[in-house]
Amino acid sequence: MMTIQKKIKILYGREKVELSLGDVNIVSILKPLYKEPTFPLNVLVRKALANPIGVSIKNLVNNAVKKTRKPEVVILSDDISRPTPSWAIIPPILNELNRLGVSDEQVKVIVALGTHREMTENELRAKLGDEVLSRVTVVNHNAWDKRKLVYIGKTSSGIPIWLNKDYYNADIKIGIGNIVPHPAAGWSGGSKIVMPGICGVETIGMVHFHSALYPIEEIFGIRDNPVRKEFDEIALKSGLGMIVNTVQNERKEVVDVVAGDIIEAHRHGVRIAEEIYRPKTPIADIAIVSAYPYDIDYWQASKGYLSAYLALRRGGAAILFAKLPEGISSIQQHRNTLLELGGLTPTDIEKKIREKEVDDIVAASIAMILAKVREKIRMYIVTEKLTDKECEKLGLIRISDPKEVISEMRRKLGKDPNVMVIEDSSIAPYPIYSTR
Repeated sequence: MMTIQKKIKILYGREKVELSLGDVNIVSILKPLYKEPTFPLNVLVRKALANPIGVSIKNLVNNAVKKTRKPEVVILSDDISRPTPSWAIIPPILNELNRLGVSDEQVKVIVALGTHREMTENELRAKLGDEVLSRVTVVNHNAWDKRKLVYIGKTSSGIPIWLNKDYYNADIKIGIGNIVPHPAAGWSGGSKIVMPGICGVETIGMVHFHSALYPIEEIFGIRDNPVRKEFDEIALKSGLGMIVNTVQNERKEVVDVVAGDIIEAHRHGVRIAEEIYRPKTPIADIAIVSAYPYDIDYWQASKGYLSAYLALRRGGAAILFAKLPEGISSIQQHRNTLLELGGLTPTDIEKKIREKEVDDIVAASIAMILAKVREKIRMYIVTEKLTDKECEKLGLIRISDPKEVISEMRRKLGKDPNVMVIEDSSIAPYPIYSTR
């Protein structure tokens, strides 16, 4: 339903800013749909562990003790850039392991960073909690150090699999995550804690490149897609025994927890999450997008363009509001690659990757996906952190006021543009009809 509005509010970092837009046609204001938590978080975790789908912690322990008297356990947690409440999930897992005869000394928590930077001590405490830090060993994964990796073969499509050695050598492996739409995997959670979480950079790069070869619409927000098969195959070959995944509402409150088989439990979680994160919307000409909650750097904030891409018509415009306290990326190699390739076409980037002209295939693949977005829509950004020159190299147009874009689109169309507001970039909008 279309409404005429002069002002909207949108998150820019942690501050909600008011935008004066003049008279504009707002066709939708999108964010994750609100769903009331049915139980407190600790109860949801306990219920999920007591009623797993397919595989339980008891199953894993029973199988492990048949092979070794003192099994080693690795629990994978995502990092501070993800909202998973690991501090509330890991202690019940430890308690269940203890009940089954596995001591805390046999357990290690690995922060599945992928190619993100290491977490600081304060971030580890905020993410995992004092109890976890005091009970078990906690380490950050390093995707670049091959001394800490092990090669276990290739996927069916030929992608080499390099894994964290401590993880691979463990007897029991449990992954923790949160389920939201993801441009490269379809959805986060499930096997994604292994790939990219604790893989080597070569594996991470090749899987991301594999994803960049497909149309965005065939991956983003779709559970069973060709790229997800790679994620699942790598996790299965790695020996991941089970997952514990949360589903959260727009307030980042946990509304459900799923546990068990890495594929079936994840599918069940996605079905729950789809009701929240795939809101229906008319097609729009302009999207005004908050990078929240992925606004720490451009590497993650660029997901906001993907959210807009799904529901904008060709020739439309996405305006991203992104505070970006850590700039383009805290990983210098990612930063350099995005700047080098940001203005190229998808075909040019693919050629450079295939001809091995770029070292950072992960960032090159992200640049390739964003180049596909740029072929369909114009990408604008409101930020204080990036310079005009950096924005130009990234293929972005830096502006200070969305009214500039609205006026330009009005001249282009010869009529008032339809505007969509995305208040939270976690979503993968589901376009239902055209308003023209």
